[in-house]
Amino acid sequence: TVTFIASDDTRDSAGTVLNQDNWDLSRFNKNGVIGYQHKVYGGWDDTDNPDNVIGKGVAYIEDKKLMVDITFEPAEINPLAEKIYQKIMFGSLRAVSVGFLPIGRGRFGEGDDSDTYYFAGQQLLEVSVVNIPANPNALKKSLEAENEYLEAERKRLLAEAQAEEPVPETDTDEETRCDSAVDATLTMARAALRM
Repeated sequence: TVTFIASDDTRDSAGTVLNQDNWDLSRFNKNGVIGYQHKVYGGWDDTDNPDNVIGKGVAYIEDKKLMVDITFEPAEINPLAEKIYQKIMFGSLRAVSVGFLPIGRGRFGEGDDSDTYYFAGQQLLEVSVVNIPANPNALKKSLEAENEYLEAERKRLLAEAQAEEPVPETDTDEETRCDSAVDATLTMARAALRM
């Protein structure tokens, strides 16, 4: 599973801002279609190829951002999905884009902001991995943030383990065992984050 920021309140390259307080995620979360380059609608531009659906997703709001957790199809059933996943892991692909239906009537901004259209709300239909996103912040959640979290968790677990059994300063074997247990826990956490 790979987590992406799918949308935030940044003005996108189309001159629009999506309302992060009014996403309808129910339709998407029943049928979490993850595509490549939005080629999932059928009927035009090679969109009838089922391999353009490269995975399944779950969407949610976190810190006023639309997040999506994507699980990619395995290579055995979709080599394209595996290729895209590998490119994401390598870092040559790192962005997503949302396909949605507008909800309600939006408005244009005022003054210097008069060329920006603010959507009232959106119903999420699909999320696609794309080469170039309309929203410049619609990117893979950073591995650096994951590593910072894991390091903080390692320190917390080490402190808990040492608090439960105070380790004499001269007992390096006990400290080594404690570090090993923490490292094993973190290895499992890293594996779970990448599933």
